[in-house]
Amino acid sequence: LRTLLTLRQQRQDFSFESAHIIERSTSNWSSAMTLSKGTSSDIAIGDCVVNEEGYLVGVITDAGLTWSTVTTILDTDSQLGAKVFRTGEVTGAMQQGRLKLSYLSDESGLVNGDLLLTSGLGGYYPSGLGIGSVEEVRTDDNGLTKYAVIAPLVDMNQLTEVFVITDFDIVD
Repeated sequence: LRTLLTLRQQRQDFSFESAHIIERSTSNWSSAMTLSKGTSSDIAIGDCVVNEEGYLVGVITDAGLTWSTVTTILDTDSQLGAKVFRTGEVTGAMQQGRLKLSYLSDESGLVNGDLLLTSGLGGYYPSGLGIGSVEEVRTDDNGLTKYAVIAPLVDMNQLTEVFVITDFDIVD
């Protein structure tokens, strides 16, 4: 409860609902968790899920009355815009296993250790949620584009409780 209180004090623009993880489903291509709360607790498809530190876990993709499913950022179908904390540069989409930040421009100043946050563009994800840090920047096999390999800030295997953001202020 102290952790949630700290998180609520840091992000007063969010409304949270805590939930326990009751099941995990993981393969080479997918990563999902079933939560102990659903639509009766105002959880809806499209809501973001974070850990106690406010780092992004994933998004609600299915919901019943007393349960919901979160597809994690490690799922190959997960995509979102990211902002580099150090430079403020907005770029790419995450996908393909570990985390892959694609569509980097040639002028990208991304370096190992850079922290990536959600950009908040489009109003789908709140801005400023921690996603991961850059492990390395690589060039695609075609030699034309760059991408970054990202280490997520959340260890999905260690989670027992998460917080669903049921409402947030959209910042333009």
